[in-house]
Amino acid sequence: MKLLLGLALAAILLVIGYFTFFTSPVLALDEKGCLQCHNKPDIKKTTQQGQVISLFVNEKELNVSAHRFINCDQCHSKPHDTPAVPTKITSAEKCGTCHQYERKLHRESIHGQSLIRGEEGAANCVDCHSNALTPHSVVRVLSPESPAYRRNIADTCDRCHGNEKLMTSYGILEKTYESYMRSYHGKVQTLAKDDLRKLNMATCTNCHGVHDIKKAKDPASKVGSLANLKEACAQCHPGADENFARSFIGHEEASLKSNPAIYYIERGFLLLTASVVAGGLIVTTLAFVHYTWRRPKK
Repeated sequence: MKLLLGLALAAILLVIGYFTFFTSPVLALDEKGCLQCHNKPDIKKTTQQGQVISLFVNEKELNVSAHRFINCDQCHSKPHDTPAVPTKITSAEKCGTCHQYERKLHRESIHGQSLIRGEEGAANCVDCHSNALTPHSVVRVLSPESPAYRRNIADTCDRCHGNEKLMTSYGILEKTYESYMRSYHGKVQTLAKDDLRKLNMATCTNCHGVHDIKKAKDPASKVGSLANLKEACAQCHPGADENFARSFIGHEEASLKSNPAIYYIERGFLLLTASVVAGGLIVTTLAFVHYTWRRPKK
């Protein structure tokens, strides 16, 4: 009996080992053979307007993407009869054929409304879900490699919000990424790395929304009023009231003009810290000199 159990266990291990080490990797669905041409880096197309665009699809990225089991013609229904160059808004509309709820939210958000106005600098789906900025490399949100993975969200937002020229064109002057990373929330996210137990601290989407992000001063925004901000804080801080929310100064740097009390407190702590450190160095130096001077000479 023991011999039979041993043989059965050995057989199971052999089967597992075979499928783990000797089988071919999972490949993306390509029933029409599109990748026979589109996996060539130099494949290009010249539009009617004379613009040359690349038609290359990175097969390695596609094989591990969230869309790897979706056949090409589900998104490209008439691939050889599409004269117009895809834009950010047409790309978002195409994503919306499957992701209808998310597309509706995005269309009503500040990003979606900006795209509708023809502002191509605004974020669409692939800006937040693909490292290569292409729908062929969209990674599942729960994958640590995804730009939308909780630990990576601040860096993903900074792709656009860290672009000074782009932000200036929208009248956004605050250094949002730097102020977030200096905060308690940002420091914990940095230290947590991939520890899921510590990745529950607030990041950009907790306060501003996900697909439904509004302009910060919009009354409908999660941070658009003190009452809304209180509700946003209460998601993580049960019992947070308007006084709690009022203590948050946002991404604006404290200054004499905007937050004089916080400005003076920060400078006071800085002066106190510098004084303590300087005093400690002076005392240590004097003690060392005294010890050296009084030490018996041989």
